[in-house]
Amino acid sequence: MRMGYSIRGIAQMKLLRIFQLFVLLAMSLSSHAGHALKADFERGSEAFQAGLFQQALTLWEPLAEAGDARAQYNVGVMYAEGRGTSESSAKAFAWWTKAGKQGHVRALHNLALGYIGGVRGPQDYTAALGYLQQASERGFANSQYTLGKMYHYGLGVGKDFTQSARYFELAAKQGFVKAAYSLGKSYRDGHGVAIDDAASVRWFRVAAEAGYAKGQRHLARRLVAGRGVEVDREEALKWALLAAEQGVANSVALADELKATLAVDAVARAEQGARNFKPRGR
Repeated sequence: MRMGYSIRGIAQMKLLRIFQLFVLLAMSLSSHAGHALKADFERGSEAFQAGLFQQALTLWEPLAEAGDARAQYNVGVMYAEGRGTSESSAKAFAWWTKAGKQGHVRALHNLALGYIGGVRGPQDYTAALGYLQQASERGFANSQYTLGKMYHYGLGVGKDFTQSARYFELAAKQGFVKAAYSLGKSYRDGHGVAIDDAASVRWFRVAAEAGYAKGQRHLARRLVAGRGVEVDREEALKWALLAAEQGVANSVALADELKATLAVDAVARAEQGARNFKPRGR
């Protein structure tokens, strides 16, 4: 028995093929557009790195207008710093607000800093807290650390050491050095956590090994006093010397005091250790 197609069936098949071709064409155009946008963003990044700020802005601004959050953030930075255009905090805030609404954490953080610093008028800690909380919830360590400071000093919110220590820990566990140092102080002073000399030393060491000078000074003092760690005056001298190189108060006096009590070979080893020091992660 011979099978055939009705005229209506043939027409429907043609329409289906046309629709399928249209979908494939739309997908191809969308993919092509996506590649083009990505290429323009990267070309803007290359221009920025080369110091060609006007060229970078020319490439990024259309992307920002089209809704690209990364470009919106970058254009905001350009206006904030007056690179490739005249400086305008109003335009910077406008672009960061657009990017922030899309969850761009750096834009949210910059908006918070602007309100803390009173860039757009009087300081507004309440507004800053809102932006910081949004970025913190998305895991942005800078905002977690800043929230910790807000709670620690009671800026725009009731002073709460438990909250400050919590936020310091969130940021410290992501490798945010200042947060590690602040968490070390929290454990030292019992601010929001139980006093724990060993934990304090552990976090001071994290900061010290990352090259943070205040962490190096505090670690040196703990090694001298034997608080939370065994006394090691030679290692203490190494950290005191490193802190002194960065101009931390009282570090030179501590280094001189240690040199006066250590054998010549121990001083030489500590000095060599300081010369060979390379911050972790760099």
